[in-house]
Amino acid sequence: MNRSHLSNPTRSRLVDQLVFLDEQMTMYLDSYPSLQRTQVHKSIQHYVKILERLLELDDVNLVKTLNKVTVIGSNITICYDGEGSHELFTVVLPTDIDPDHNRISLFSPLGNQLLSRSTGETFVLQTPEAEYSVRIVGTTLTNND
Repeated sequence: MNRSHLSNPTRSRLVDQLVFLDEQMTMYLDSYPSLQRTQVHKSIQHYVKILERLLELDDVNLVKTLNKVTVIGSNITICYDGEGSHELFTVVLPTDIDPDHNRISLFSPLGNQLLSRSTGETFVLQTPEAEYSVRIVGTTLTNND
């Protein structure tokens, strides 16, 4: 690995995420019922593969890609289809949640559905109350997780 990879703070944040998931994921998954645990675990495994591919990119392409895909620390703007209303969320580690500021854990049902999504993607967002057709209209990595 070259020195720019070691000194790039964004790259370091992604590596820190991999370490956190490797060390802490089981603890968080244990709080889920069996079926949900399997679903969330698959989602996190998919996310880990995305991070590993991102870390293979050079710094310029890494930054470009991080403004198109949702990772931990991303601000995500979703548009509710049919309503036209927008909502901004930040997907964070469980230690950094702040519901009053829409900072949601990657292990939460909403955070898990947003993780790894790409700008322009349309999907059905499932909540306990209803299902909503939404589109990701913007994804930007924040300066801090």
